[in-house]
Amino acid sequence: MLEKFKGIVIKLTDYKEADKLATIFSLEQGVVVAKFTGVKKNNAKLKAVAQPFIFANFNVTTAGNSITITQADILDDFKNIFSNYNKTMYGYIVLDIVRSILPNEKIEEDLFLLTLSTLKKIETQNEIIATIDYILKFISFSGMELNFLNSNYVYLDSLTGNFTTERTSNCLQIDKKVYLLLKQINENNLDTAEIEKNVFSLKQALKLLHNIIFLKFNVDIKSFQFV
Repeated sequence: MLEKFKGIVIKLTDYKEADKLATIFSLEQGVVVAKFTGVKKNNAKLKAVAQPFIFANFNVTTAGNSITITQADILDDFKNIFSNYNKTMYGYIVLDIVRSILPNEKIEEDLFLLTLSTLKKIETQNEIIATIDYILKFISFSGMELNFLNSNYVYLDSLTGNFTTERTSNCLQIDKKVYLLLKQINENNLDTAEIEKNVFSLKQALKLLHNIIFLKFNVDIKSFQFV
């Protein structure tokens, strides 16, 4: 049966001698796995599409549980992400969060559009801020929204992944500057030019979010190790 959908290639795996399996986050069907046939050959017509970050209209055929991509029209290749190591690194964090946490075939239109707009922000704006903003919104989409507190001393509850002002044996104190950065980004109340001057604190904020993701979803996003 012939089907069509819009999607973002979030992962590729070698399959057999000349094929690749693509994990695609689609607008209409959620996360699906489809096969690119013969794309490891030099003259393969879909070779340019079988790349991470590609956003395209896909034509596929299905036979049982097998999905094969027969045609694809690229809508955006996010080439400025691929050509910049830092942007590639943060772009992969976004793709890996979707792949590792979102259930297969669960349709999440708002999250799809957020992912698409975040990749564009990573490509054209500050990639660290765009990634932090995406993670905060992803957590909120998942029904686990972080409750930001008005306090000078905030802790992370290592059992729940939530912020708290109560210091117990399960809690870790959070650096005040890092917490304030997260709070400003979450509230969209930040001076981007000023925040960009403190790359170290931004990276520490991202690492804190990595811990929160692990605590809330019990998933270790491997691409964070390159931050």
